[in-house]
Amino acid sequence: MDTGRHAAGLAFLERYPTVDLHAHPGRFFMSGAPKTPFVASYPEPDAARAVAEMRSARLGAAVFATVADLPVLERTDRGIGATRAFGPGEALADHQRQIGAANRVFQREQLPLARTGEDIAAAHAEGRLAGLLSIEGGDFIEDRLDRIAHAAASGVRSITIIHYRTNQIGDTQTEAPTHGGLTALGRDTIRAMEAAGLLVDLSHASPRTVADATAIAARPMLLSHSNVAPAGGSHPRLVTLEDALRVTATGGVVGCVPAGFAQASFDDFVDTIFRMIDQLGIDHVAIGTDMDFTYRSVLPSYRDWPTLARALLARGLEETEAARVMGGNVMRILA
Repeated sequence: MDTGRHAAGLAFLERYPTVDLHAHPGRFFMSGAPKTPFVASYPEPDAARAVAEMRSARLGAAVFATVADLPVLERTDRGIGATRAFGPGEALADHQRQIGAANRVFQREQLPLARTGEDIAAAHAEGRLAGLLSIEGGDFIEDRLDRIAHAAASGVRSITIIHYRTNQIGDTQTEAPTHGGLTALGRDTIRAMEAAGLLVDLSHASPRTVADATAIAARPMLLSHSNVAPAGGSHPRLVTLEDALRVTATGGVVGCVPAGFAQASFDDFVDTIFRMIDQLGIDHVAIGTDMDFTYRSVLPSYRDWPTLARALLARGLEETEAARVMGGNVMRILA
């Protein structure tokens, strides 16, 4: 760690609230999970460590994302994927377990649950870290759209409609298409989410699903942790510029992720951020680290958050521009 850049970054973070648009701090969502081979392959959850690092890095807020398809995930020859169907009631039961795990972290660590940008700004002014609640995967909804309003009432602010499992809503980007895009139930799901004030997150969705979803958008949508593929680079988890522009056309944002897809170093991640600012515009780029549950992260700890802030400034962003990328753009769409 460059201590000079770290200190300068901390000074910036004292002045501006910043937001991690998508994270799994300390893999809190695995607390109390059945010990499948996939779950057992990770260290024990440690949310307290992650929260302490966020606080020391002067992060303003982080989105704590549960993982709706966790019970059916395993590593396959294609990477992570679903290897079986859910049992009756299993998806909803595990969703409730994970929401309970998140709430216990918020209570134990005394994190205010933020719903709006104003909540984040107020917590930052008091020197407090805020938490936001998200669900990665709409599997728990099944065909019960009333569960969406219930999730919103419990404090959830966004749902990534599809994760690694092709579900009742649409196709995932890492498997062969099953539905050919968004399903009829998926369209109803998006309308119900927007009616409930929830942000629709299209990370992990197939290109056809992204196109179908953005075509009916009435509110800003997200790609919370999805990088635009660079020239000459490809990976199933990267998105096309066309798909990213579909999301930004809704007024939404794309969260740059420090995953090891077409990135091998911290400097590569900074390059990605600036490339996406050029491609999408300064008002549509954010940071979504996928912390503690991503592939070969080139930003391995929240201890590096101040260094990231300083790197953006050193590469030419004005303070107000860096503040928009690192938090302001997310706070705007939470209005």
